[in-house]
Formats: sequence, structure tokens, C-alpha cells
Amino acid sequence: MYLSQLKAKYSGYTADNFNTYFGKNLIVYYLAGSGLTPAFGFDKEAGKRTKEIVGQYLEAYFQGFGVQRVKLPRDFNADGIFDLSKIELVEPMACEVNGRIFVRANGIKEAK
Repeated sequence: MYLSQLKAKYSGYTADNFNTYFGKNLIVYYLAGSGLTPAFGFDKEAGKRTKEIVGQYLEAYFQGFGVQRVKLPRDFNADGIFDLSKIELVEPMACEVNGRIFVRANGIKEAK
């Protein structure tokens, strides 16, 4: 998703930004695909990524917004959550960097 699709700009990961960008009644579906992928650290001084794994990414379909990658803690395990299951993000946050919206959460759980 690009910020040009939104009316307001915010920066930094916050729950308020997530609610502003996506709303409180967002419906999200888990896309299992090839599973969780590693999220590598970034060295700001060198301007490139490191080999250190700092988290994991999963892909999810945000109804009305399309597919979005969600960054999760590196020890998160998605066992027991099946492809195309409706999910809830645990403590979701969003930020905008260079016109793109990034999402992270402390976990996911299957919605009831």
C-alpha cells in the first residue's frame, strides 16, 4: 500500500498509525504460501542488511487493502494456523517510510 492512497501522513511504528491506515474493523486472512520468511537486520552506517535474523515475515491479505507483509518476532511460530484462516494481529503497529506502509505485530491468533 502506498501513502498516496491515504490522506494523512504519520511516521514511526504506533498502534494509532495502524488504526489510521487500516481502521479498527480490519479483516485479515493468513496466506501460508511458503511459510514464514526471515527478516534480517540493517546496518545504517554501511547502508546494507546484515546476516543477523531479527524477526520473521508472514504474508496476509488485508481485505480492501491487498496483500501486506507483517513483521513478527523471530521466535513466533505459526503452527496450527492454516492457509486462508481469518486471523487477528496481536498488538499491531504501522509506520510509513518513503511512501510505503510497513506493519509489525507481536503475534497472530486465529479469529473466531
